[in-house]
Amino acid sequence: MPDQSIPQRAPRGLLALLTAAAFLIFAQAFMIAPILPRLAEVFETSPGVVGLAVPAYLLPYGAMTLVWGPLSDRVGRRPVILGSLLAFAALTAATPLVTGAGGFTGMRVATAIGASGVVPIALALIGDLYPYHRRGQALGWLFGGMAGGIAVGTAGGALGEPLLGWDGLFLVAAVGRLRPRCGRWPPGTRRCWTRRAAGGPTPTS
Repeated sequence: MPDQSIPQRAPRGLLALLTAAAFLIFAQAFMIAPILPRLAEVFETSPGVVGLAVPAYLLPYGAMTLVWGPLSDRVGRRPVILGSLLAFAALTAATPLVTGAGGFTGMRVATAIGASGVVPIALALIGDLYPYHRRGQALGWLFGGMAGGIAVGTAGGALGEPLLGWDGLFLVAAVGRLRPRCGRWPPGTRRCWTRRAAGGPTPTS
């Protein structure tokens, strides 16, 4: 039977932050497929070649979850989620600088590695901070953010590219990043989460 002991209380605003981050990451991931024909035109290649950017993102994203989980057990959830979110924002903002299909595909690999520490470790953080009887609601919000990101990204890529250009879509995704302040993340806390103790994360001054 699952442990129903009550973990440390979740800080106010944490769930909204994690949900918004999941939404943003999944939106930028799923906006790629609708703009592949335009990317092929811009990079002067075939849709099949530039389409390699899709698995180039998904495969390392999945593989890196096997790295971020154990790392977050050692160094804490906060630095992994925050560092991953900042890497995602920086790499997304840099994507419009590429000039060819190879560079674009390489940037997608790097972005996947950077972004892949947010959502999986957010799931672990929810398990750390939310009591068993409230965990379903928190997970529902997080997965709702993911589903909403898929829907908005797919539609936004198709509808937004004629208005903003493919590079504008990436800049919008980067500007939309979340910027929690160091020392007060998760929001509403005065302390930083470091390593997990036996019963959950341990705050330090």
